[in-house]
Amino acid sequence: MNTATTAEREAVATWLADSLNQPGDARRQWTDGHVALLALGRRFSAVRLTAELVYAVAIIEDMAMATTVLHMMGGPVIHDPRNRRFYALVPSSPPGQSLGPYATYLGLGNYVGVPRVGDTEPNEAHASYWAVPMKAPGALCDPIRLNSMVKAGTAVLDSETKS
Repeated sequence: MNTATTAEREAVATWLADSLNQPGDARRQWTDGHVALLALGRRFSAVRLTAELVYAVAIIEDMAMATTVLHMMGGPVIHDPRNRRFYALVPSSPPGQSLGPYATYLGLGNYVGVPRVGDTEPNEAHASYWAVPMKAPGALCDPIRLNSMVKAGTAVLDSETKS
């Protein structure tokens, strides 16, 4: 449930749109298609997580449980159910080590489809939505918590493959 005020949602939308040289482009894309293609690496970056990794940490393939796990990262996460991926928005400093086979850091030179602020439920018309909405401008996932989640999920998935 999204309880942010209109002013809070507008502040977040402005901050996100400012990742582009022409912020008006993001606003047009949100109006026309609900998802804006935003540049990564300047204002924020993203870590693409496979659904199997998130569900491994959640223990079952249940979106409510996955959302609980995603909230533990302390920041915004986009869910793309059509492609079975999650995108955790993180600060623009790359991780010090490889994230493994189930997570990919996306920084400078990459773009991510960002749903319109306030779209917090899946919808046939626009598949991507905020599994965990951005609370305030610049409020991103904690890289340490994200790395711990990736390690935990990778351990579960690796142990399943060896069984």
